[in-house]
Amino acid sequence: MAIKASFSNVANMLLDWDDVHNNDFCSWRGVFCDNVSLNVVSLNLSNLNLGGEISSALGDLRNLQSIDLQGNKLGGQIPDEIGNCASLAYVDFSTNSLFGDIPFSISKLKQLEFLNLKNNQLTGPIPATLTQIPNLKTLDLARNQLTGDIPRLLYWNEVLQYLGLRGNMLTGTLSPDMCQLTGLWYFDVRGNNLTGTIPDNIGNCTSFEILDVSYNQITGVIPYNIGFLQVATLSLQGNRLTGRIPEVVGLMQALAVLDLSDNELTGPIPPILGNLSSTGKLYLHGNKLTGQIPPELGNMSRLSYLQLNGSNWPIPSNICSCAALNQFNVHGNFLSGSIPLEFRNLGSLTYLNLSSNSFKGKIPAELGHIINLDTLDLSGNNFSGSIPLTLGDLEHLLILNLSRNHLNGTLPAEFGNLRSIQIIDVSFNFLAGVIPTELGQLQNINSLILNNNKIHGKIPDQLTNCFSLANLNISFNNLSGIIPPMKNFSRFAPASFFGNPFLCGNWIGSICGPSLPKS
Repeated sequence: MAIKASFSNVANMLLDWDDVHNNDFCSWRGVFCDNVSLNVVSLNLSNLNLGGEISSALGDLRNLQSIDLQGNKLGGQIPDEIGNCASLAYVDFSTNSLFGDIPFSISKLKQLEFLNLKNNQLTGPIPATLTQIPNLKTLDLARNQLTGDIPRLLYWNEVLQYLGLRGNMLTGTLSPDMCQLTGLWYFDVRGNNLTGTIPDNIGNCTSFEILDVSYNQITGVIPYNIGFLQVATLSLQGNRLTGRIPEVVGLMQALAVLDLSDNELTGPIPPILGNLSSTGKLYLHGNKLTGQIPPELGNMSRLSYLQLNGSNWPIPSNICSCAALNQFNVHGNFLSGSIPLEFRNLGSLTYLNLSSNSFKGKIPAELGHIINLDTLDLSGNNFSGSIPLTLGDLEHLLILNLSRNHLNGTLPAEFGNLRSIQIIDVSFNFLAGVIPTELGQLQNINSLILNNNKIHGKIPDQLTNCFSLANLNISFNNLSGIIPPMKNFSRFAPASFFGNPFLCGNWIGSICGPSLPKS
């Protein structure tokens, strides 16, 4: 009952914890006892929205083998008395609000195999004494506020299989001793303040399946022998790595995810990466890579996410051989040429972002055949000609951005068929004609951006039927007439309509608005 007394918000969750009316504690919620000795061996109070603290009376449960308090709102510190539970093999206090240091007494738990303290507010260093737990297989301390170095002795635990340290404030370097973790498959130090270089002997970490050292301050080159790893995920993004991508990376046949983005890598993209037949996600963007996009990438039959940068080259049509491609993002490069017509073969594509490049020519009507697209961003290029009517066939489209090109012609009435659309931006083009009345059918549209074109005529009253419309910009066109007086249209600021000399609205300078004050 002392354990219950330390909790709050227990009224509806621990009703049967009542030694007056029911002294059979083995029948209480979350309490499990040994059938013979009737000692409490397991306590599971996870995800009950409990507040308060963890009672020091926990240490009285000397036969406790498992305790799970994850997903509550517990505060305070982890009691030192936990070290008295000598039989504990499983401890999960994750996703609470625990603070303070990790108690050294945990190192007394010689039977402990699983320790999960992630998603709390724990501070201080990682106790070096954790290395004294001989059977520890899982250690997850992610997303706390831990500081200091990773204890080197931790790397000599041959039993440890899972090490999760992401999202702390750890410093120091990656020790060459990390490859002494011969049983480890998961190594994650993402989002800390680690410095130094990737150890030259990294290829000796042959048991690793997940290696994530992203978003630190690691410098230097990617070691050549990294190609000896058998990892499924290699995440080095968000550091300050320099030099070229080692060609040996193309021999890592187990790779499912390769993320080298947001570094300072130079040189060309190695064509040998096309040999990565198991890779589903390839992220190389945010570097200083040069040269063309290798056509060999089209050999990556399982590729579903591709985000990269290159130089002043067109997109090779071979990329369209990646039938599983789900996301293609080459935003913010110097890519040129036209959109390959073969893009129509990418039936799995949901996200296509070619923005902020130097693409030119017409937008292919074939893009309207990629029926699963939810995002199409071609903004900031040199596309010309008219908008293909077939884009109106993209019934799953949520975002359409064609702004800042050289498009002419009219706004297609077929856009009224885009029943899922939330954002349409065709600003800063040379579009003429009128605003189609069919746009009034778009019940989910949130933003309609048509400014800086040559659109004329009246604002159709049908737009007032777009009740989700929160952002409207039709400024700097040749619109005329009266702004629809309906109440839901009055919420748009005058700036949404400026630059239309013959448009009548309630703002200073409008042909029917308030007079300019006399000096």
